[in-house]
Amino acid sequence: MKILEICTVEFSLTGIPIHIRNYYNELKIKNTVDIVASKFDQKILKTMSLKNGTQLFTISRNKNPLHYLYRLRKIIQLGQYDVIHIHGNSATMSLELFACYKCNSVVVVHTHNTEYKAKKLNIILRPYLLKHADLYFAASKDAGEKLYGNHRFLVINNGIEMKDFKFNSKYRNIIRKRYKIFRNQILLGNIGTFNFQKNQEFLLELASHLSKKYHFMVIGEGDSSSFIKKVNNLGLKDKFTIIPPTNNINQYYSAFDIFLFPSRWEGLGMVAVEAETSGLKCLVSNKIPKEVKISSKLYFLSLRDIEPWIKQIKMRDKEIYDRTPSLSSKFDIEICAKKLQKIYIRAVKQKNENI
Repeated sequence: MKILEICTVEFSLTGIPIHIRNYYNELKIKNTVDIVASKFDQKILKTMSLKNGTQLFTISRNKNPLHYLYRLRKIIQLGQYDVIHIHGNSATMSLELFACYKCNSVVVVHTHNTEYKAKKLNIILRPYLLKHADLYFAASKDAGEKLYGNHRFLVINNGIEMKDFKFNSKYRNIIRKRYKIFRNQILLGNIGTFNFQKNQEFLLELASHLSKKYHFMVIGEGDSSSFIKKVNNLGLKDKFTIIPPTNNINQYYSAFDIFLFPSRWEGLGMVAVEAETSGLKCLVSNKIPKEVKISSKLYFLSLRDIEPWIKQIKMRDKEIYDRTPSLSSKFDIEICAKKLQKIYIRAVKQKNENI
């Protein structure tokens, strides 16, 4: 089977590309999988084994939409794909759908978020989106209902390689030593792109209520300069370690003691699942979809009241020190990829029967 994955954001170490990367590493075993994106970051490409004749197509989506449509249409026509899987955050995926017009492929749209930047454009394009795809996927029930409403959709879990996130004392010691985290310090971890959605500013408020016994490690893509400036202006420099994205992020979970995830919204919040898999106590915003909870060590807390966050951080209970992982198979990438493969095969067979 030949599959085209279209990524509507830059292909870097962030949510949608990581989802595509995880499925690619499994699907490539039985399929040829090509990928389209406006830009490819070498950090994420190093985590992929680009086999079975995989082609990476770089086309800018935002600079010149007409040129993007023309190039994408040519790729689709020449590629003769069985499945075209479009990943995005809103009905602006209609742009890619338009490029697929009257092709013989099974065309999939896959929403990964619950909030959109282009709200008015989303409203205008939504009817086209709901009419022209063959399959409708979502990262969570919340994400699907937000974009598709009552239209039928499937939740496709953001699978991960479970064994990669298992607690490892070797990684813990190496990373804590590298960043001079003392043995008796409680390391509070956060991972996410530096932006309004991920709400790293909430960590500053938490830090102002905690002693130097608690240290924050924030890892993220994007422009961290504004956040660093706020850290310095508030006199919190000694409480924060800020790190750019890394292709061995799984090792950092072992260094954390508690995982903090105060996002204002999420399509799912895959990093919380990764943290649970590492056996971490997780404190997350109650704006995050409930599907993310796969262990008893994850707590949903309101962003309106900081006191419950402080109380949970200060609790000296066994949850911080017991690193027994969550072994839920719900997000096991091998199982998830097999399910997706079956969905693809069934859809392609049905499409061919109807031609």
